[in-house]
Amino acid sequence: MAASLNEKPAEQVGVTEVGADVNDKKTRGRMSFGFSALNGSYWFATCFSMYLSAFLVSNGWHSAQVGILNSINNLVGAFSTPFWGAWSDKIRSVKKILIVLIITSVLTFGLVPVMDWKIAGVSLLFIVIPIATFFMRPMGSLVDNWMVRGCNKFGLHFGAIRCTGSITFGIVGLALGYLVPKINEHSPSGNLGTRLTFPFYSLALMLLLISVITLKESTFETGKKKQTLKEMQFGKLFKNYYYVTYLIYAIIIQVPLACVNSFFAFLLEEIGVDVAMIGYVQGTKAFIEIPMLLLMDRIRNKCPLYYLLIASGFLYMFEAFSYSVATAFIHIMFICLLQGLAGGLHIAAGSNYVNQLAPSNLKATAQTLNGSMVSFAGILGNAIGGVVIEYIGIRVFYRASSYVLLCALILYMLSFPFGEKVLKIPRPKIVKHGVNIKK
Repeated sequence: MAASLNEKPAEQVGVTEVGADVNDKKTRGRMSFGFSALNGSYWFATCFSMYLSAFLVSNGWHSAQVGILNSINNLVGAFSTPFWGAWSDKIRSVKKILIVLIITSVLTFGLVPVMDWKIAGVSLLFIVIPIATFFMRPMGSLVDNWMVRGCNKFGLHFGAIRCTGSITFGIVGLALGYLVPKINEHSPSGNLGTRLTFPFYSLALMLLLISVITLKESTFETGKKKQTLKEMQFGKLFKNYYYVTYLIYAIIIQVPLACVNSFFAFLLEEIGVDVAMIGYVQGTKAFIEIPMLLLMDRIRNKCPLYYLLIASGFLYMFEAFSYSVATAFIHIMFICLLQGLAGGLHIAAGSNYVNQLAPSNLKATAQTLNGSMVSFAGILGNAIGGVVIEYIGIRVFYRASSYVLLCALILYMLSFPFGEKVLKIPRPKIVKHGVNIKK
């Protein structure tokens, strides 16, 4: 019973997660630079896409409409993310799939600001944005998967490399927080700065495309032969108790977290803050992630990754509750520090935990399936959240979200003694990572 539910013992016994190339300093340096460029360029581009909700609000959309659109986007993402992940595992190439996704995202998301016109009373954005989401949403999971596998193979410092994303996102976020309101203020439409973020996102994706093309793909340990669907054996993922419990936990916490992020513009509006200043908040969050990311390799060699996931959950809970009592922008800026710390822990631990539990031939599938579950949770959260906010108000909604997060944390913590004591499945152990780490 225990063996069948906890397949993949080889990666949970505390061995060092490095490959044969770790002693080649030149190779490690080249790969470290390549993954830093990949991650930095991805988050540089992503920063421009965070203005979608602000754009909709500036065009007069109310919370229920935004909630419905976000639910559609999450439904699309729930299917597209594992689809592209499984396809990359099948052809054994994350790189080729990313090239396809980047090019199509450039062509679709840039059209958003010029497609907000209606047919039979329904905005075309309900079609255009979900199409763009089909190609945009999987990119983050695939970039993480490629980077995590590369760091594990070459013994690279995941946290330091991931910091490049936080740094670029933070710098661009703060810059946009200043520039977008200024441009909006001096434009006839009042939202020109917000609209410009869409074409700039498409331009920024070209930097990501260059990074992807120039980075050598050498993280597939089992060769380049394509797999058949039968050979992939997807059932292995669902026989792993700790992977499944993590997916369930991810679904539950992402219901409120999706709303915390999706409806943040309405919280700023409630407090009387220009929604275009969201860049200041997001940029600050990104910079606060950096210390946790830099400490990640030291921490993960001393405690199990799921400890970090639980700690990040508590920080997310306190963040949501604190937003419910915020009354000024300065309060928002202080509260977002909690999200920065939580995000740093979750980013560093989540992808590595999934990678640790997944079979070697299904790592991209496992990572993107995790992203898919997040999208499913977002469907429920956004569909209900937009309507509920109109009835109970944004503050009460944030407080209720903190209670849901607390319940999810309790259930997740109980899953470990249940698995260990009742199902007799050993907990995932510490997997040593890095060069010159003793076994």
